[in-house]
Amino acid sequence: MTLYFDHLVHQVQSPENSRVFLNKRNIHTVNGGQHTMWGTYNTLSYFGLNYIEQIAIYDRDLFEQAAKLPYSLHYTFKNDKERYGFSRIALRTNNIEEQGARLHAMGLEVYGPDACSRTRPDGSVVEWKLLHFGKPGLPIDFPFLIEWAEEDEKRYLQLKESGAIDTNHTITMESVQFFVKDVQTMVALWQEVLELPEPQQHAQFTSLQLPNIRLDFYEKAAASTMTLGHLKEGPFGVTLEDANRTKETLIFPAAFYWVNR
Repeated sequence: MTLYFDHLVHQVQSPENSRVFLNKRNIHTVNGGQHTMWGTYNTLSYFGLNYIEQIAIYDRDLFEQAAKLPYSLHYTFKNDKERYGFSRIALRTNNIEEQGARLHAMGLEVYGPDACSRTRPDGSVVEWKLLHFGKPGLPIDFPFLIEWAEEDEKRYLQLKESGAIDTNHTITMESVQFFVKDVQTMVALWQEVLELPEPQQHAQFTSLQLPNIRLDFYEKAAASTMTLGHLKEGPFGVTLEDANRTKETLIFPAAFYWVNR
């Protein structure tokens, strides 16, 4: 039951302003739409089927209701005192019910899968299922799982036809960086729960390899040199690769986009 990286969540004050900022720097970003059941809306930066979601609240009451679901994206944001920056990652699966049963058998708290949707600016509706899981007391939440209604090939073609995926751009998403105080314990836990290969040790970080991206875990000393100071456990950076451009760093509150790092 292989899991694939799907997207990285970036909590922002204004998705519209983030879209303008990123497009000016040749990070192709489009309007996503509204999650009418959660009171949130987003913009999206696609790199193939991998993407970064810039998300914000448009309806406070709906968001507060959504934040009551344990281990959900909104629950994490609320518990982080609505801190802007990178928040969570989502992993894609084709067998979300079986994943839920497996995680429950491991003794984890499991919620869902739940049917979800988003209305695009053109009025069309995107549908998927979400599964949230975890256990109390962890310094960072596990990824949440997503199963899209459409198969990957069909979804890719739809995204390309709509202009969400710009095939003129050669940029790819290579890795996501996390800060955790105890790398060894966290990496071992994620490897077991997500059924990933043995971790790889690098000079400054330890990595876990998904089929389509790498997750890099840094302890405080190494992460501090990359983030200009204050750190909170969780994702703090994303590495993008583009052979047609020079090295560049895009800096948001608690979120770094490294191009050709």
